[in-house]
Amino acid sequence: MNPHVECGRHSGIPECCIQWFVTAWSNYVYINSDLRNKYLLVNDNVGYIRCPTCIANRSVIKIKECDCYVEEKEN
Repeated sequence: MNPHVECGRHSGIPECCIQWFVTAWSNYVYINSDLRNKYLLVNDNVGYIRCPTCIANRSVIKIKECDCYVEEKEN
């Protein structure tokens, strides 16, 4: 499983935002610096990348701590 998907789910990030991140964000928005910078402005620095629907609805969740890769970080 994609570690972004796994950790996103453990962190309580909505599935719609996870899917947006691993598809549109990663494959198109992130690599276009102008688009990425504009998107980050409307994302409001909430700690994760929200999908356009969550941005429009002003939906923000409190991220739960994820320890999926604690061992890797400690080594």
